[in-house]
Amino acid sequence: RTPNPGVGGSNPSWPAIFCEASGKATVGRIQVVKQFLKEARVELKKVTWPSKRDAIAGTVIVLIAVFICAFFLGIVDFWLSKLMKVILS
Repeated sequence: RTPNPGVGGSNPSWPAIFCEASGKATVGRIQVVKQFLKEARVELKKVTWPSKRDAIAGTVIVLIAVFICAFFLGIVDFWLSKLMKVILS
């Protein structure tokens, strides 16, 4: 929306300001991203990755825990729904 509706253009001229600022900011951001990726690569080389056997064992433990929690919550849900039916009827 222009301050002077009879005059063309806008104030401030947003596209010109945006392009000028983004050109400088983009170069800086690219350098920051490049530096981050270099540092991330160095840190990833330091990681001790689990063996296949350890990864499978961890996955099995998580799946067992998920099924136990799901079973428990299913039982709680069943009994709470029964209780609500008794209370509401």
